[in-house]
Amino acid sequence: MMKTTVIDETEMSPELDQSIRDGLCVCFSPDVEVFSKTRTWHGSAPAWSVVMEMDGKVVAHVGIVDRKIRVGDRFLRVAGIQNVFVLPEERGKGLCDAVMDTAMVEAAKRRFDAGLLFCVPELEKVYARVGWKLMPKEDVVRIDDNGAEQKLPAKNIAMFFPLKVKKFPPGTIHLRGNDW
Repeated sequence: MMKTTVIDETEMSPELDQSIRDGLCVCFSPDVEVFSKTRTWHGSAPAWSVVMEMDGKVVAHVGIVDRKIRVGDRFLRVAGIQNVFVLPEERGKGLCDAVMDTAMVEAAKRRFDAGLLFCVPELEKVYARVGWKLMPKEDVVRIDDNGAEQKLPAKNIAMFFPLKVKKFPPGTIHLRGNDW
């Protein structure tokens, strides 16, 4: 039986943290060195996560970063989506849709302005089917691990999920930290 839970980072048990990291290592094998130690990506830790468990094992996950970004001269509080995975043997069952839906319902309850994620173009359809919208090619500026401003890697696209903000404002997007 599947169980879906929203967990604040302050309530994350070491056992659940390990189960999430195990799944990340399976799904993102090139990054096993990072995920074997932490769920933090580029120095950005999730504020809360949505996990789907089956028999005590995490089979699907999404972490949510709480970040105040700047778009042009406007500030937005975004629910940044990170470390989405579904174990290979569980794919094709709608689990990604379920954890993403749960994450955005929770983000609405927490009064975020919008959701924001970065992915490769091949994943656009996965997120679009649950309401995420491709953003126009605006510059996305991040601050790398050395403190330098960099553009988001060209291989990535940005998508947003409307919450309080129904249409993402135009202008350069400054993440005010590294990407997640």
